[in-house]
Amino acid sequence: MLLSGKKAVVTGGSRGIGFEICKIFLEQEATVLAVSRDSNKLAQAKSGLPGLHTLAADVSAPEEVDRVAAWVEEHWGRMDILVNNAGVNFPDQDDLMAQPDEVFFDTIRVNLHGPYLCTKRLVPLLMRSADPRIVNIGSGAGVMSPRLHGAYSVSKVALHAMTIVTAGELQGKVAVNVMTPGWVRTDMAPDAPGDPRKSAETALFLVTQPSDVTGRFFRGQEEADWSAF
Repeated sequence: MLLSGKKAVVTGGSRGIGFEICKIFLEQEATVLAVSRDSNKLAQAKSGLPGLHTLAADVSAPEEVDRVAAWVEEHWGRMDILVNNAGVNFPDQDDLMAQPDEVFFDTIRVNLHGPYLCTKRLVPLLMRSADPRIVNIGSGAGVMSPRLHGAYSVSKVALHAMTIVTAGELQGKVAVNVMTPGWVRTDMAPDAPGDPRKSAETALFLVTQPSDVTGRFFRGQEEADWSAF
């Protein structure tokens, strides 16, 4: 098993891509904590994956992420993998000049502040691992091109930039990469053609690559460019 003995935290792990990442990690014998602000969906996830640990927390709130770190400290004492997957999108309100301010603020809080807070708070626990990894769930909507549109694109561009900065600061200590799942069938995109299982396979691929693979952007198992596709 590829992840035997590993301890993983997956944010937004109660549904969609996050749920599938939890599932594939469990299949590979990792111990997994799914974090979500929706306790009902967490309960549903646990019923589908009986070995899953769950914790209700809002990753965009510093004090809530402190609780996640405290849980890991108390129950595991260390962790090996962080997947920053939690995200929001408001496709019916994606015009920056027309949308309510709070849509922009909420998108940035969850999609950027969340990964920042989780990375910063959990890095000390990751540093206790012999092979620590961080995977950020980015987006093709966040590559630099004239097709950028709305708060979601802005948040993912910023997440990609944060990945590069974090990878540089943690060079030789923690491998940090970003992946784009593409247009995947989730609660946010119920009519999308992509299979979230494929995204989970990409996450598994990234956390099992050599540790010098860091600061990179992947579509599936292929490295992509940070600029327009």
